[in-house]
Amino acid sequence: MDPINQTSDNSIEGHPANDDIPNDGTGVIKLDPYLEPFKDSLKSRYSKAQKWIKTIDETEGGLDKFSRGYEILGFNVKPNGDIVYREWAQSALRAYLIGDFNNWNRDSHEMKKNEFGVFEITLPAQNGKPAIPHDSKIKVSFVVPNDHARQERIPAWITRVTQDLNVSPVYDARFWNPPKNERYTFKHPKPPKPKSARIYEAHVGISSPDPKVATYKEFTQNTLPRIHHLGYNVIQLMAIMEHAYYASFGYQINSFFAASSRYGLPDDL
Repeated sequence: MDPINQTSDNSIEGHPANDDIPNDGTGVIKLDPYLEPFKDSLKSRYSKAQKWIKTIDETEGGLDKFSRGYEILGFNVKPNGDIVYREWAQSALRAYLIGDFNNWNRDSHEMKKNEFGVFEITLPAQNGKPAIPHDSKIKVSFVVPNDHARQERIPAWITRVTQDLNVSPVYDARFWNPPKNERYTFKHPKPPKPKSARIYEAHVGISSPDPKVATYKEFTQNTLPRIHHLGYNVIQLMAIMEHAYYASFGYQINSFFAASSRYGLPDDL
């Protein structure tokens, strides 16, 4: 365990802080006395954080399990080819899955809503294959309160979205489920955790000396070796999640679980 987690009660590991450091969120004032006027705010934020950590521990089984919600929500393909799709939309009255696979029929694939506001639908495999073709376009169609109007949305947990500026700036959600022979498989074991981190912040798109948006493959071939040669052991990649405005350096995210399509395919990453 690293020294920070060993001495901080803010850690999810639950290790107590040193006796001379308050366990109320104001310990940071010892490092920066200029924060003294914000003492009450620090206490309030710390208290709220502890409340939510406790709630997540009790209801979701801990932060680690809670952070793996993407393994349940969104699209998940079972070994037999069935597709299970779940979407949390607490205020929606009804939800329907639409896309190329059903010729965009807005009523044929209605989803069921549970008591927690999660809509779900299972699409049985067809001849052992998923009912939704790989890389085909999909959306979720909601019936909203008040006027009961229809609103189509990109699924929140989608793993690939693409943009065709010749048609529209609007992104298209795609069902990403490539054949096994096209999926990336790890070739090397996971490296051991370093005793100390030397972090190199990088941006795939601007890593090329040429006036273009670089790709994942180019970054792997041309930039990664240089970072390793300089002695860095941790890479912090900027602008990986899909974002509509390229000049935002990835800060204006529109799909949190989709790797940016500007740089290539998800498996290239």
